[in-house]
Amino acid sequence: MRSVTIATLIFLAAMHCSTGAHAADRIDRLISDLDHPLWTARRDAAQRIADSKDTSGAAIPALIHRLSDVNVEVRRASVLALAAVGAGSELAVSGLITALDDADWVVRRQAALSFEALLPTSAIAVPAIRTIMNSESADVRTSAALALSGLAPASVHALPELQVALAAENWQLRAAAAHAIGALGNDARSALPALAIALRDPDWGVTEQVIESLSRIGEPAIPTLIDALQDDNLVARWGATRALGHIGPDAIDAIPALAGVLKDESLQVRWASARSLWAIGPAAAAATPNLVESLSDKDWVVRWSAARAIGAIGSEAHVSSTVAALADALTDRDSRVCEAAAFALEQMGTVAEAALPALGRAASARHETDAAANACQVIDVGPAIEELLMQTGWTVRWAAVRALGVVGRGNQAALPPLTAALLDEEWHVRGVAALAIGQFGSAATADARSALAKTLQDENDAVKKVAAIALREIE
Repeated sequence: MRSVTIATLIFLAAMHCSTGAHAADRIDRLISDLDHPLWTARRDAAQRIADSKDTSGAAIPALIHRLSDVNVEVRRASVLALAAVGAGSELAVSGLITALDDADWVVRRQAALSFEALLPTSAIAVPAIRTIMNSESADVRTSAALALSGLAPASVHALPELQVALAAENWQLRAAAAHAIGALGNDARSALPALAIALRDPDWGVTEQVIESLSRIGEPAIPTLIDALQDDNLVARWGATRALGHIGPDAIDAIPALAGVLKDESLQVRWASARSLWAIGPAAAAATPNLVESLSDKDWVVRWSAARAIGAIGSEAHVSSTVAALADALTDRDSRVCEAAAFALEQMGTVAEAALPALGRAASARHETDAAANACQVIDVGPAIEELLMQTGWTVRWAAVRALGVVGRGNQAALPPLTAALLDEEWHVRGVAALAIGQFGSAATADARSALAKTLQDENDAVKKVAAIALREIE
């Protein structure tokens, strides 16, 4: 038996050696096939070299030679192969630099996106790419800018060329330049004046990249963004507001300015301002009175965002006015705002107990009966969905019941509406009501216990399961 084992080990060792030799032979054959008369054979050879992940570097010179192939498919495959096997090779990097000037946009794009994979070696390409950024071809300059995006932080030396590109006629070049600047993060702070101008760009694709870049620069960009909130240009104000939201809690210094633009003439700016204050969170407590005022905005999306922002901030200094305003918002004419108000009250927790009566009413609201009061109707989502929500309206009741379970925890005034919700026509509402009652434990009233016990016979299995869980919590 021992001799069989030794023989097996010897065989496996021999196989390993032959496999290594076979791999070397295979790469040699593939390199040879790169000179095959048929372009399909040359392309296939390049693709197989890429798949091989060969680290010897033996194929790199031949692949660079194929970058001048007459067939574009061969050039495309060769660029991808260089990226796959060129780690640590300055020669592979030089080949990719050459490919940035290729006549085919796919070759240029593939080359541009390959530099990041070859870092840190590819950082040596920055001087050459800076030269390419002065090309007469906007397409070539765009590829160079994309390459710089993957070369941060070494690409900081190309900031002068990238800032010039922000004002180019070609929108794709402007967008690529903005993206490359953003990749540098804080190191790109010297480009803030140019980005502030680019924030006015008429092309949406460029504006999005500029917003992202300002967000990635982060805190150093905040003064520039605050100034932009007062810009006469709507796109600039809207972009600056969104960028501050992406920066989030670090944008504390912008809170007064954001609160001010909650009254902007533009819906987009008002909505983005509320969203940004939402993203900043508790630190934006000083803006709570402004957000409360926005609960009366003419556009539902602003009211919705304001309600969610108030919940996320949870200002203890404005509890009384905030809770009262959110309680009123539970009867907003748009059900999405009603839901947002309920979620906000839920986030505030037991400090919002003054809203329990309003939550109790919302927990039993019906669109078909409350429509006369113009309360909680979805009014702009299309006839089919509107009809469905008008017939049921359960999402508002579900949100209100959830909030009752949190806001009214330990407060027996929440039990009657929760008990009534166990009979709701929608199982989601019945289920969350059962869980909420279970949180009362031994403090649950006899009526609540009895109603919960009946729920064990509910037609919905999920409701029966949560009712059983709730009863165990009570007992």
